Amino acid sequence: MEVSKITQISDIVLEAVALASNGVMEIYNSKEFAIEDKEDGSPVTLADKRSHEILLSTLESLDESIPILSEEGDAQNNLSNLFWLIDPLDGTKEFINRNDEFTVNVALIENGRPILGVVSAPAINETFLGLEGRAYKIVNGKKIAINSRKQTEELCLVTVSKSHKSEKDQLFVDLCRQEFEVVNELPTGSSLKLCRVAEGKASIYSRLGPTYQWDIAAGQAVVEAAGGCVSSLTGEPLSYEFNSERKNPIFYCSGDPSYPWKDIFERLI
Repeated sequence: MEVSKITQISDIVLEAVALASNGVMEIYNSKEFAIEDKEDGSPVTLADKRSHEILLSTLESLDESIPILSEEGDAQNNLSNLFWLIDPLDGTKEFINRNDEFTVNVALIENGRPILGVVSAPAINETFLGLEGRAYKIVNGKKIAINSRKQTEELCLVTVSKSHKSEKDQLFVDLCRQEFEVVNELPTGSSLKLCRVAEGKASIYSRLGPTYQWDIAAGQAVVEAAGGCVSSLTGEPLSYEFNSERKNPIFYCSGDPSYPWKDIFERLI
């Protein structure tokens, strides 16, 4: 898809995500909301469903020929080189725990690559946009260009999951303490972990447990546009298929693609 077309679409996607975020916040600010369990045991709320409906309606009106793969949609497994990949509410546990670090994620995938990504964190009034070499943080309607940070031997800023930190995650942090003079941990929820790498507030995020495609794609678009990478432990960028059963391999998100993170992970896995 041409860059000019992606730019044009991005404005509409930002509007769609803003509408979905408003719907999420209406429920978040209510006194209580129902929580259900999906078949895999993960929680789902009315906010997940409302956001899904808003995004589905808006994206279909933009171009109904582009299929949509959503966490809250029906199972899909088709061949499609161009499709939307959305997570209507990433970080449902953060939402339920009311710690504000949940997001609405929308990515446009072409030939397996996320060429456009929007991540909105409505409770903290932050939105991130990534498209073909340009990444922005949007606060109060103002776009601020962002870039990931170069890695040095002196300081490593590791973003870790607030709700899903595992023993392997801690082992990775411990290995970093052997490599760098100073290591600081930044506990963060949802796709904001990737966005913190994109804006240079974190150096590295490792995900050594399972994730679905819709969890990561939008954040990956932002990270790559900011100069970073989201790669499997073999060093290959994560790629995406129109398949709701497909999970991501374990991966790392780095602000500096030139740094030899693979060497550290080889000692861990």
